[in-house]
This record gives sequence, C-alpha cells and structure tokens, in this order.
Amino acid sequence: MKPHHLTPVIALSCALAHADAPPSAPGDIKHLPLSGFVEATSLEQLADLVVTDTKLGQSPDSVTQRIVVLKSDEIERLPTPNGNLAELMRHTSGQFVNVLSRNDANWGSYAGLGPKYNSYLLDGLPIDAFADAMSLDSSAIERVEIHKGPASVLYSNYLTMDFVGNEAPLAGTTNFVLKNRIDTPLTRFGAGFGAWGARTARAYTQGASGQLSYIVSASHERADYRQYSNAGSWLQTTDHPHYEKDRLFANLVYTLGQPEHTVSLFYQHTAHQGTMGRPNRDFDHTYGTFNFAYNNPIGEDWHLQFKSGERRYDRRFANDGYPASLALVNRDINRQTIRPADLTLSHRHGQDSMLTLGVDGQWVDYETTTRSPAGVGTPANRAEARSAGYFVQEKLRLDDWVLRAGLRRNTIHHDYALLGGSVPATANASWSKNLWSVGARYNLSPGLAFYGNAGSSFMVPTAKQIGGTVPTPGASGELPNPALRPESGIGRDLGLDWQATSALHLNLRGFLNTISDAIVTNIVSAVPSQVRSENAGGARSAGFEVDTRYTLGSGLTAFANLTHTRTRVSDTLNPGHDGSQIPFAPARLANAGLVVPLPGELTLAAYYHWVGRYYDSTDRSARLPFGNYGVFNLRVQKLLVRSADATVLLTADLNNLTDRQYRMPFDFRDPGINGFAGVEVRY
Repeated sequence: MKPHHLTPVIALSCALAHADAPPSAPGDIKHLPLSGFVEATSLEQLADLVVTDTKLGQSPDSVTQRIVVLKSDEIERLPTPNGNLAELMRHTSGQFVNVLSRNDANWGSYAGLGPKYNSYLLDGLPIDAFADAMSLDSSAIERVEIHKGPASVLYSNYLTMDFVGNEAPLAGTTNFVLKNRIDTPLTRFGAGFGAWGARTARAYTQGASGQLSYIVSASHERADYRQYSNAGSWLQTTDHPHYEKDRLFANLVYTLGQPEHTVSLFYQHTAHQGTMGRPNRDFDHTYGTFNFAYNNPIGEDWHLQFKSGERRYDRRFANDGYPASLALVNRDINRQTIRPADLTLSHRHGQDSMLTLGVDGQWVDYETTTRSPAGVGTPANRAEARSAGYFVQEKLRLDDWVLRAGLRRNTIHHDYALLGGSVPATANASWSKNLWSVGARYNLSPGLAFYGNAGSSFMVPTAKQIGGTVPTPGASGELPNPALRPESGIGRDLGLDWQATSALHLNLRGFLNTISDAIVTNIVSAVPSQVRSENAGGARSAGFEVDTRYTLGSGLTAFANLTHTRTRVSDTLNPGHDGSQIPFAPARLANAGLVVPLPGELTLAAYYHWVGRYYDSTDRSARLPFGNYGVFNLRVQKLLVRSADATVLLTADLNNLTDRQYRMPFDFRDPGINGFAGVEVRY
C-alpha cells in the first residue's frame, strides 16, 4: 500500500525512467477506425497512447506537444509525502511542486509561472489544482498525462473563486485519467505505521461482472504530526497538530455493446478534519467529486463523448487571537460548487489526422460566512459565475510531419451579490476572448523528432478586483475597477525528443511564456488603507528543460533532469516591483534517482531533489528568499510472500535523511526526517 501522507520513495527512479516513453515508430497504431479501436489495439499499445492532445487516444509520434505519461504502476510507486496529487509530478522537469503540509495546498510554479497558470483535469473535466489535489485518491487514477505548453483551445479555465481564483492552462495542463478498463480482479489490504503517531489503513477491490467494471476503495489515515511552521509565526503550536483524513470512492463503467460505447460514473467523498496545534485552530473540510462520461463511436471514423460533473467544497476554519489570546475569535465557512460539462465530436480522416470540435461550460456558486463564537453567522461573500466555450482543432498527419491548429471562443460571466460583507456597486461583469493554438512535429526517424508549439490564454479578474470590498468611501479595503481587462498570455516552446540507443532516452525543451495586461495592485491611500487593481503590468518566463534516463538492464535504472528558468515582472505603477522575479518560480530545479534490484526479492531506491532560489513576492523591500536546499530519500521493499493466491510486500521508508527543515512561504517549514513502514497483502 502506498501511504498517502508520508514520503514513500517507492522505486522512484524506475517510475520516472518510463515517464517519457520514446516516440512510437511511424505506423505502429495508424489507420485504426474509431469503432473497434480497443479491440484492434493491444493492452501494451493502449498503455502508450495519450489522450490529452485531442481527447482521444493517439500514438505519441502524432502529438506536437510534449506529454509526459505516468502509468498506473508508476503512480503506486511515486512518493506523495503529503497525500497531494501534485506530488506525483514533483520529480518531472519544468514544474516546482511546493506542498506546504499534509493539511495545506501546493503553492508552486509551472514553466516559471505561478500556480494559477496551470490547470488540472480529472478524466478531461477541470478540477481545482489546490483543493482537489488535496482530496482525490491516487488509487483511482490509471495514468497521469502532463501536457506541457498552452492547452487553452481544447480545455477551458477552471472558474474557482477560492485560493488565487481562476486557473488557466497557459503553462500546461495535467490530466488525471481514471481507470476505466478492468482486465483482472484484484483485492488488497494494507496498513502502516510511521513517525509522529502516523497510522494508515486501506481496502481496495476491483473486478467485472458481465458488462460492468467496478472499483471500490476506502482509506483512513491519522497522525499527531509535528509543528510544520517557523517558530513564533502565526502557525506556532502549543500542542501536537492532529489530523484525520477519510477517503471513499467508487468507479463504475458499463459497456453498451462494443468496447468503446460506454457509460461511466465516478464519485469520491473526502472528510479531512483536525487541529493546527492550538485549542481554537481546528478545521473541518468535506469534498465531493462526481464525474459522468458517455462515449459512443459513430460509424468507422466518428466519436461522440459527453462529460459532466460536480465539485463540492465545504471548508471550515477556526481562528483565535494568537499571540495576544488563544480564545476563539470566529469561524470561517467557505462553500463552493462547480459544475463543468463538455460535449466533443471527433473525426479521424486521412493519414491518421484528427478533427476535434465541441462546446463546454461551467456553472459556479460561491459563498463565504463568518460565524461568531456565539454561533451567529454573518455572510461575507456571495457570487456566481458561468462560462461557455466553442472550440475546433485540426491535426493533420502528412507522412513524417504532424501539423496542428485550433481556435476557441470563450465567454465568462460573473454576478456579485455580496463582497466583503457589502453589496458592491458593480453587480456583474463579462468577458469574451478568442484563443488560438498551433503546433508542428517532424519525425526525422523512428527515434528522433523535433517539435514546436505556440498558443494563447487568458485570466479574468477576481471578484474583489472588479466589485471592490470598500463598504463606504472612507473605509479601508479594495476599491472597485469594473473596467479591468483580463490578463492575456502567449506560450511557446521548441523541443527535441531522442531515443539515442535502446537504453538511453534524451529530451530537450525550451519555453517562453509572456503575459500582458497583467493585473497589479496599486496603493491609492494610506489612511484609510485603500488599493485598486489596474492593468499595468506584464511578466515573462524563459528557460529550458533537460531530461535523461538510462536503463542499465536487469531492472537497474537511473534518471536525471534539470530545469533552468529566468523570469521578470514589469510593473510601471510600482517601481519596487518592476524588474523583479515571478514569485514561487525557482531559478533552477534538479532531480536524480537510482533503483537497484538486489538478491532475495529486495529492491533499493534512492532519490535526490534540489530546489534553487525563489521568492514569495515581487516587492523587493518585503519579499523573502526561499530554496537552495536538497532532500534525499531512501526506500527499501521486500517481497515476503509470492504465491498463486496472494503476495505480501513489506516497505520501509527513510525520508529527508539529512533532516533539512527548510523554510517555505507563509511561515511554513518542512518537519524534517521521518520514517514509515507498511505491509500490503494482494489477492
């Protein structure tokens, strides 16, 4: 069993060694009609397909973008020290994963841009990269497709109003593809114990009955944890932080005749509660995630798919008066419901070319309430949002060339009933944008390809930037600016993918992302304290990624990758910000790993992760430096029993071996060295 809140290093280098599969030889999976596609394709070939670039399975040599694939066995082995899905990608190039704690979100960056410029998908429907990544269970995931570069034509922004607001796929998107095909029944039970009183238990079963495939899973984890903040900060503890997390999910897939004609339902419920280490700093979060999908091949070359879902977030926090007092001050209640939907029609034609067109939408309800110690609730924010998008993309395959171009028309509308406890002067706002994307790939040989892409994206203002939070002219807060324009971005990349030998694989990718009409905060008045958001800035990130893996044979595998990034912010209204670096974007990232199989069914995996310098703000006078640290992890696995009926696997982890309690933004700190041991039985 993979523990979901500690730092397993489960054969990490082996997992990453297969993350960048080399291009398939031309002709491997060409000219297959959409009907009967599953029947005509082997399981091995299906595992090598990618879906994110066209929403249907494609061979890697027909994809212009770089898409890194983490398969199911790799997902089980990859370390997730805080039980956050983002940590599955921590050891890939190009992105900085910075999960603050087991109870908090990932505040990282993607290709040098902050966390709001990358989106997450669950089986092609958008989810929240902050909240849903903390909630969802990786056991439900068949594979992860990390799409690098702009993806805003086929995938819309996620209209969340929590955390930093909307999330746009300018730097890329990450698609968590659900398990939808059960070939063999499996039941497994696991339990583990670790540092700080950590305990985990899990039960999982999958199988098929007639045309129905099913997965059901339940897990529980709890720990006393330890202080995960800087001493004396707002996170200072007076006792051990405690948390419990329960996850339950079910995934049902029913086949209607031919293998590709399916209806599927997925639902997960997560309850996450605990205390942050002070008497009145408890929290109680509930998440509900639902996905529905209908797939229908029409004739030989057409395919229709409809997907819809619902994401419910109910997050509750207690606040005290620390450091003056530990008494309860109030409780914050944040509720948000987002319902996405997508209708896509695909047509395969010519030499494995693909036309994709469709429509998508989202509907959002968001509200926050502040409750007094006496239980009296005061509404703080009430807002709604909706979006509609129309998209078309053509991908042409002409022998060794692949050419791609797409367009999207997207409209987003906001309604504001209450902001900052007051009715805003601006009741609504709308924006419409035309987006584009182009790409090309040239397969020089079966093992060598060159590719390039460019595309646009946009990010609408937040509710408080448009409607303001100032109830009266003399009050403090943010002044409204209904004339704000969306931020506009363009992403570009060029790359080389080379299978140098049967054992050595190399990938080099350069990227350039630019943002115009960036929204910056301008100080209007010191007394009262008032600010206003303006379109007065810009941002630029440029860099390169180098990935290499080498398979030495007999299961001995090594990998390494390096990312170098330079960023710059333009802010003409604030000279102290102008020319500074983009927050949360390290100048350099590096990963390396080695997996060594040993006699006696024993496997040793070692892994090193290094983070360069980064900052938490663009304000040179107030920003804090972070990074310049490395973390080393070790995992040992021993197969205790292997029989026709069952296998028993023992796992032991030593995490953060050098005890690097490095600082993170918002006064968080890594808790340092820890260990974990677990046993899993599979039937």
